Amino acid sequence: MSSYCEPDTGKPEKWCWFAVNGDEDRCPFAFPGIWQRWNGPIKKDGPNVELDVYSFMTTAPNALTDTINHERMPVLLSEEADFKTWLSGSPAEAFALARSFDPARMRIVQSGFEKKDLLAA
Repeated sequence: MSSYCEPDTGKPEKWCWFAVNGDEDRCPFAFPGIWQRWNGPIKKDGPNVELDVYSFMTTAPNALTDTINHERMPVLLSEEADFKTWLSGSPAEAFALARSFDPARMRIVQSGFEKKDLLAA
């Protein structure tokens, strides 16, 4: 992806888009994720189903994202070597990448929209 958004803690919430600095206007990066095939009911006493369940990794916010969201930020991978490590490294090597991204390598590219503005777009 080239940016992601987070709500602030205001009421109503305002949304801010973050991007990674680099040679391009919005450099591509990735959210590392995990998945698991799950077998079981979706509802209590429901039939068993087989589902692939996915999630992306989050970590403590860095100094930039902490100004907007004090709970967490997604783990960001922006280097080719990190992509390879996440996909084919050992579990210890891959999970060592689950850390806050350097705030000096990020910027806010857009901010201020409320949820109703996003839905109307």
